[in-house]
Amino acid sequence: MTEPRTSIAKLRRKILDGKGITVAKHTKTPIRLEDLPDEYPKTPKMKYFEAKYKCKIERVIFSGSLSDAVSYFNSEVDRSTVSRWRKHIFRYLGIVEVVA
Repeated sequence: MTEPRTSIAKLRRKILDGKGITVAKHTKTPIRLEDLPDEYPKTPKMKYFEAKYKCKIERVIFSGSLSDAVSYFNSEVDRSTVSRWRKHIFRYLGIVEVVA
């Protein structure tokens, strides 16, 4: 008989609990547009889309879902690219996503 599979997250929590380390659950707090930085190092592709669509890139990628941002740019950019742009800005703000 085979044993049921355990997810990596459950296994990680079990190991940490065994060592006496408690980890808080991952919670995502939405970023308000007022909290976004005015200036940060932008990638060349970010600059291109800002110039082409005459918009502030951070306002577009944080105003809705990833799909909303992709549709704003007429599907010229992938969802994964928009996600990477968000992570780029998170790193600049000092926000580190915790995976528990």
